[in-house]
Amino acid sequence: MKYTNAPLFLALAVSLGLAGPTLAQNRSKSEAKVQAAAEAEMATEDATVARQQAEVAQEAAQSAAQTRDAGALTAQGAAGAAHGAHTAHQAAVTANTAANQAVNAADRAQSARNAAEHGANPTAAAAEATAAATEARGAAYMAMDATDNARAAASNAEAAAQTPPAPPATPPAVPSAQGAAQAQVTFTNSPANSVVGDYKIDFEALDANRNGSLSRGEVRSNATLSAEFGAVDVNGDGRLSRDELKGWM
Repeated sequence: MKYTNAPLFLALAVSLGLAGPTLAQNRSKSEAKVQAAAEAEMATEDATVARQQAEVAQEAAQSAAQTRDAGALTAQGAAGAAHGAHTAHQAAVTANTAANQAVNAADRAQSARNAAEHGANPTAAAAEATAAATEARGAAYMAMDATDNARAAASNAEAAAQTPPAPPATPPAVPSAQGAAQAQVTFTNSPANSVVGDYKIDFEALDANRNGSLSRGEVRSNATLSAEFGAVDVNGDGRLSRDELKGWM
C-alpha cells in the first residue's frame, strides 16, 4: 500500500516532535514562577516574625534594666540583677541582628520573584528565591531563640533583686531554769583563808612560855596552823587562845 500523502505526514510528525520540548520548557518556567512567588511569600512572613520577636526581646531588655536600676534587697541580689540586665541586652541585640538578616533575605526573595516573573531565566530566579527564603527562616529561628534568652534573663534579674537577705545566725539556747539551778555554786560558811580539814595540835607542847596562848612564833613549827593563824585568830589579838583552838585540840 502506498501513502500518497507521505510528505504531509512527515511534516506533521516533525512539527509535533519540535513542539514537545517547547511545551515542557514553558511548563518548567511556569512552575519556577510559582515556586519563586511561594518562597518570597514565606520569606516575608518569616521576616515579620523575626521583627516581632526582636521587639519582644527589646522589651525584656528594658524591663531587666529597670529592675537593675530599681535596686535590690542585697548586694548579691544587685549583682545578679545587673548580670541579668546585661544578658538580656545582649540577647536583644542578637534578636535585632537576626531580624535585620531575615528582612534582607526576604527582600532578596522578592527580587528573585520579580526576576522569575519578568526575567529570561525563571528557574535560576526560583532557586535564588528558595535560598533567600531558607536564610530568612533560619534568621527567624535565631530571633526567637534570642528572645527566649532575653525573657529568661529579665526573669532572673527580677528574682535576684527580690531575694531577701539570709536570716541571722541562731543565738545560743538559753539554759532552762532547772539547768540554771543545777549550775549554781554552793557557798559554805567558813572563815576566810581557812583550810577545812581535821587537824589536831598539842597545845601544851606548842605553848613554850606557858602563858595559855599561842603566838605566831610558837605555832611556826606547825605549818598548817601557821597558815591558818589569821583565820583562827577570831578576835585578831595576834594570839590563839584555847577557845579559838577548840576545833584543833
